Amino acid sequence: MTNSHNQTLAKQALESIKSIPIQINSEDLDVKDQSKSKINLDRFNKMMDEAAVRQYLCENPDFFDKQPDLLSHLDLNHSGSEVPSLIERQVKTLREKNQSLQTQLVEMLQAAYRNEELLNNCNRFMLHLLQAEDLTSLVNRVLTGVKEEFDLDASALILVGEFKPCHPARVLSDPSEVKQLLNNQFPDNSPLCGRLENNTKLELFGELANDLKSSALIPLGENCRHGLLALASKDDSRFSPEMGTLFLDLIAKTITGLLKNHNNWPRLTQLINIKD
Repeated sequence: MTNSHNQTLAKQALESIKSIPIQINSEDLDVKDQSKSKINLDRFNKMMDEAAVRQYLCENPDFFDKQPDLLSHLDLNHSGSEVPSLIERQVKTLREKNQSLQTQLVEMLQAAYRNEELLNNCNRFMLHLLQAEDLTSLVNRVLTGVKEEFDLDASALILVGEFKPCHPARVLSDPSEVKQLLNNQFPDNSPLCGRLENNTKLELFGELANDLKSSALIPLGENCRHGLLALASKDDSRFSPEMGTLFLDLIAKTITGLLKNHNNWPRLTQLINIKD
């Protein structure tokens, strides 16, 4: 063999040796004699930590699939062939967060539109009540108006106090009678929404009870002092314990105020002068 050929073989052997990964064990390091050691321990430990992380990621290629939130904390430089895929994954995570925020925004806007519609319904309903000329007229306007404006399947009204009989409302003399009528499902000072017991539904809504899936019991005054308005729907999700009761409270206060001043209606009607 010629010298040039030997040099070529030696060069190839050297390159092969360089490509072999070298693992260093801690016991192979002589760190007792600091004067002889040329290894910076801090740098070595950092390199070992990075190597451990690299080894773990190689053994667990789906790590970022299980921990997607970590991608948003990575500081990546677009400098290597493997980096773009991580950047794309980070961008994907941010896009998903953006999509989630957009979904929340849409839900908030939809809720705002629903609330605006409910407010308009309440305004029309209350103006409808203000046109009542007497107690009987008020009762009829409450029971029919609330179903029409809020698309309900049933309504019932109980009056408490010295009211003359006015069908179809039921008149009771004392709030305790309302509590007895409703058994354990008695609203104290705020509307009670959800499912009613069969006996309670039957007492309030009669033959319609079997078809009604969800209801709202609205006290008129503290502890039903002036009565109770009951609403019901065939939709089991229409009234639920988690729902807000702002508009139900508004309706209750309006009806309660009219009941407390029903003796003054002729004079109030003249002052308001609302025409049908």
